[in-house]
Amino acid sequence: MSPRFTSMLVLAFAVTATLFAPLARAADPEPPKATTPAPAAEKAEKAEPAAADAPAEAPMSASEAAALKEAEEAAPKENKDALVADAEAGGSPVELPGVTYYGIGARYRAIIVPKFMMNLFGDGGRTVVAHGFGPEFTIRKNAFEYNLSAWFASYAMDPTPFKASSDDRNAWEIVQSKIKILYLTADFVWSQDFSPEFAFNYGVGAGFGLVWGDLRRNQAYPGSPSANDSTGEGYVPCIAQNTPVEQSAFCGTDNTHYAGYTEPNWANGGSKPIIFPWLALQTGLRYKPHRNFIARLDAGFGTSGFFLGLGADYGL
Repeated sequence: MSPRFTSMLVLAFAVTATLFAPLARAADPEPPKATTPAPAAEKAEKAEPAAADAPAEAPMSASEAAALKEAEEAAPKENKDALVADAEAGGSPVELPGVTYYGIGARYRAIIVPKFMMNLFGDGGRTVVAHGFGPEFTIRKNAFEYNLSAWFASYAMDPTPFKASSDDRNAWEIVQSKIKILYLTADFVWSQDFSPEFAFNYGVGAGFGLVWGDLRRNQAYPGSPSANDSTGEGYVPCIAQNTPVEQSAFCGTDNTHYAGYTEPNWANGGSKPIIFPWLALQTGLRYKPHRNFIARLDAGFGTSGFFLGLGADYGL
């Protein structure tokens, strides 16, 4: 068995309007002056000149102009005060510029390691779905947030034929995974708001995972004449070295991968990693219907494959 098999296997497997108040100035007409009655003819003669001689509206005084300017300058502040009042209202989802928001909650992620990714490094394999979940803590300001999380994922895989692409048909093994990873990660996410409630997220994720659990390997041989040498379909586990005897070419003595053999980790001279990196590009949607509730739909791709996820946080 080629020694590069295990490292290739592990790599293959483990690898989102300012409001202005209208201003108006109303001038009360001066009360009419008391005059002595005049004959009707005299009133008629004076009526037309009075209309013609009516004075034009007096220009705005300096004090009035200053008052108008002060009112216009105060309008944006009044609008901002109204926005603050709205954001501080009981259930408003509005987030103010320059204010830091915190949240605590939980996440779930389905990590999909597709068969074609395994086939980049080896033959056989199958699509694996690893289910991950854990708590998270969010820090958000000016439409940018950090999502810090410690979450657990199980990379369980049923017994499956696998071998390195460069190895011949005698190298097929039946592999079973019970690997588990505790990830410590941080997501760095920007938001494009559609409204105070809805936003489009995009960003990156980074961190590492602590790996443990068994990776079992057992030499295999074709269990029937119809066994597929290209995919490993139809191959079955060898009982022991040179057993069955007629399959000694497959169940050889070149390794000890029999009877529940488990791959050692780096500390014990094996190829199973102790630490695995988490690097991802991600996007998704953010929904905040209430000041104290935030939900997310996440999707991305990284060193561990594709993932889809959900997050829910309580705003502190």
